[in-house]
Amino acid sequence: MDPVILSLFGILVAFIVLVIGAMKGFPILVVAPVAGAIVIATSGLPLFETLDGAFAQGLGSFIISNFMLFLPACIMGALLADCGAARDIAVYFGNLAERFGGKHVKFLVIMGLSIVTALLSLGGVSGAVVVFTIAPICRQIFKRLDIPWHFVIPIIVYGGCMWTATLPGSPCIENLIPIEYLGTTPMAAPVLGFIATGNCIIFGACYIWYAVRKCERRGEGYMLTGAEMERHVDTLDEDVLTASCSNLQLLKALTPSIVLLFAMNVLSFEPYVALILGCVVCLVLYHNKFENFSSTLQSGCKSTIGSLMNVAVVVGFGAVVELTPGFKFLVDNLANLPGPPLFQLWFSCNLVAGITGSAAGGEGIALGALGDRFLAMGVSPEVIHRIVNVSCYGLDTMPFNGNAINRLNYCHLTYRNAYYHEFILGAIFPVINSFIITLIASMGLM
Repeated sequence: MDPVILSLFGILVAFIVLVIGAMKGFPILVVAPVAGAIVIATSGLPLFETLDGAFAQGLGSFIISNFMLFLPACIMGALLADCGAARDIAVYFGNLAERFGGKHVKFLVIMGLSIVTALLSLGGVSGAVVVFTIAPICRQIFKRLDIPWHFVIPIIVYGGCMWTATLPGSPCIENLIPIEYLGTTPMAAPVLGFIATGNCIIFGACYIWYAVRKCERRGEGYMLTGAEMERHVDTLDEDVLTASCSNLQLLKALTPSIVLLFAMNVLSFEPYVALILGCVVCLVLYHNKFENFSSTLQSGCKSTIGSLMNVAVVVGFGAVVELTPGFKFLVDNLANLPGPPLFQLWFSCNLVAGITGSAAGGEGIALGALGDRFLAMGVSPEVIHRIVNVSCYGLDTMPFNGNAINRLNYCHLTYRNAYYHEFILGAIFPVINSFIITLIASMGLM
């Protein structure tokens, strides 16, 4: 068999292994090296030398480049959660949405809780961490209003990453990674970023409206998908059932996030410095609210290790794929794609994100393998930053995506009854959205 065909076949089989392994609940830290070994074996590369070389080096390089972004981001998420600031924000806006919901209370409550999730995300709480804060709030309100439990997933995806990571100036990791490769800023190509963000907000709201109305027509309530959650209520913070938040408490809770955003986007601090500053402000304001500060730091560090390793291991897998004849064939034929170079960038980033099942991992691989190629073509670094930032979400929410697995597991939902929300909001639409902004950028309408 032709080596290129065999290599492409191996990549396809490895992709299937990643999907099935994730859906069966196997850890991505194990599945990714196994998938990498399949790619190596079908590409004629030395097995152990490649695993110990390209795989480990790709993994390690990503950790070295991004450790100072992940660590303060995850620690800030832990600080906001443990001091009660994140819960105050969630309680305030969740209760507000419930109070003024009226006829369309279910839709407005879901949208209100999505806004809460967005505020937490923009304030430095990662999508992997925000589920632990928002799920207890959702359960309280969902039970009271008989809202199907599976809507907790669109709340987290829509508010936590769908548009907040593409918003210019966002502290989300996916908006910061391109800086390392391109020397840009979080505000790169702001017009493209705001268009992409607006598209996400509108589409997500329309989808949630449609999904809510569909469930209302068939009389679906909380317990159909929430029964399993009720059997595990001990995993949730029940204090939110009686919690309240005043306007002053809300302002205090938002202050660390405001400082973070101001420092990064107005004062032009390095992202990791702005994140550290946000942590310091949170600690000063809530120094007497931590039951066990050492435990909070440990939680943040554990989250760092988990989040960083889950992404780094797929970057390692991608580094192996980069060595294969199949990948080289795909890259060499990018020039044969119709349209200007930006469409090649759009296609490649979506493809890599889909193969790896990781937005951050897809960004790292696409920029590492193709960034210099497009810079040499004269493409603006700012435009590359924004297109990659939006495109990395195309197809990234595959079944083996680490955050998708964590969300479903924590909320005691299944792929059958909730994953479709992930796929529509977190994969299908971002492909379309990234195509739209690529088309706009190609036409020079920025």
